[in-house]
Amino acid sequence: MIRDGAQGGDHGQAPEEQDTDGGGDGNGDKAPAGESPLRLTAEEMAFLLRGPETDPAELRSRRQARANQARNERRRADPLYADHLRDGERQRQRRRRAAAGLAQANNPPAPAVRLPAITPDEAARRLAAFLRGTETRQTVQLRGRPDLVHRYVEGFTVYRRLAAGGTRPTRGAIAAAFNEEYGVALTPSQVQNLRDQIEGFAQPGGPWHVAPDAL
Repeated sequence: MIRDGAQGGDHGQAPEEQDTDGGGDGNGDKAPAGESPLRLTAEEMAFLLRGPETDPAELRSRRQARANQARNERRRADPLYADHLRDGERQRQRRRRAAAGLAQANNPPAPAVRLPAITPDEAARRLAAFLRGTETRQTVQLRGRPDLVHRYVEGFTVYRRLAAGGTRPTRGAIAAAFNEEYGVALTPSQVQNLRDQIEGFAQPGGPWHVAPDAL
């Protein structure tokens, strides 16, 4: 009888043990009171979902590549479309040339530097005397570069002829003249340096300076 009572007591305590589990009320997954569940902003979601295939720059590049490929394929297959593209490119070139001409008209050309009316031999003699009697880094370098000295004398002749109308010779005109008269092809940077040197030698104190009373 005592054994039976003990067993009955055990059964009577079973509900209390279940109450201490804490999982039967269904509130174990809820956030604590006063706190909201974690939520991502739209920017954060976009950052997490973004990959190389969804990068805006990558997408633009791919769209442009597809458009170029489609245009090239259509150009090869459709002669009329190819003519349309060529006509559009010619029109764009005409507009660019017109805009460049307008800008040039609004900006009058610079005046040419005055050079003395002397022969190329006299120009070479004056330049050689100037290099011997002037101690600068430039003159020291030119003393060991007779090829450059010869080119400057040729440039003197070309510049003076092209500047006969009072307008500063353009780099294109100087390059064309060297190619035609001396068979020398100069790069744009070489032409720029050549013109700057010639105009520098024509400044006061230079070998090709023209005194104001000689004008």
